[in-house]
Amino acid sequence: MSVVLDGTVGIQRDRNGDVANVVWFLYGLPCDGGVPENVVFLNESFGANSPQMVAFDLDDEEYVIYADWDSSLEDRQARELRHFYQTYGYILISCLREKARMEDGLVRREWITPVKYYENYMAMVNDMADAG
Repeated sequence: MSVVLDGTVGIQRDRNGDVANVVWFLYGLPCDGGVPENVVFLNESFGANSPQMVAFDLDDEEYVIYADWDSSLEDRQARELRHFYQTYGYILISCLREKARMEDGLVRREWITPVKYYENYMAMVNDMADAG
């Protein structure tokens, strides 16, 4: 079973208003380290008009986060995320983690890692079946 995270997705734009980068700032990742691996982005996680989803493995655990867009402006942003991951194939994941010594406070951690784009869950399952 996957651990569902809370977080925020931020879209950084260039001077023309085009998407320059996308940052997933996550809450609830473990403090003991590790690097996100096997990252996937599903444009439709559960079928037509369902939330977009990012899933990854970290320290032998699977984590997921959903982006559920409600308004028409957010629909545009969902299309921009879809295009971004189809085009560039990488993702930026960010979080705050406690330092080794509690009195040192929090430190921001970031990872840029490849992301595999899938239109939906069935496309991902079919791709995995073909690879196996």
